[in-house]
Amino acid sequence: MVSKILVILSLALAPGMIRAQTAEDHFHRGAQYYVFGEKTNAVVEVTTGLQKFPNDEKLRELAEILAKEQEEQKQQQQNQDQKNQDQKQQQDQQQASQDQKDQPEKKDQDKKDQQTQSSGDQNDKEDQKGEPAQPMQAHAMTPQEAQQLLDAQKGEEQFLQLKPAEKPERRQRLLKDW
Repeated sequence: MVSKILVILSLALAPGMIRAQTAEDHFHRGAQYYVFGEKTNAVVEVTTGLQKFPNDEKLRELAEILAKEQEEQKQQQQNQDQKNQDQKQQQDQQQASQDQKDQPEKKDQDKKDQQTQSSGDQNDKEDQKGEPAQPMQAHAMTPQEAQQLLDAQKGEEQFLQLKPAEKPERRQRLLKDW
């Protein structure tokens, strides 16, 4: 009876005994997390170990290694952010300089277009006699004009002629002789 109670009591206390950790346990668990790339878990484990065992040399050294690595990661992240920012700034500058180059060309093209249009307008305004032409005014089409327009368009239309589907060739089925 007493032995049963001791067995039950030891089984009940076993998880607590397993949890009772030494500085060595914290160090090994933290190192294992570090090796497997779970750096946040490693930091938590080592920090917990140092809280319980502040004088343990192995835990301190592992904590220093983890702190150095975190600092290096921050540096790399800052460098990467700076590179990205520099690239974006350079792209913006290139875009701005390209826009400035395009802007005079566009102005020149606009001037040419305006000159061409104004000279064309002047030619249109004067008819063959040298008199200014009257601007055309929109008016409603008569039914006869509409019919003439439709007939003219009809002659230019081409209808898509559908080709009838060909019947598939009949293949003779080979009979196997076995």
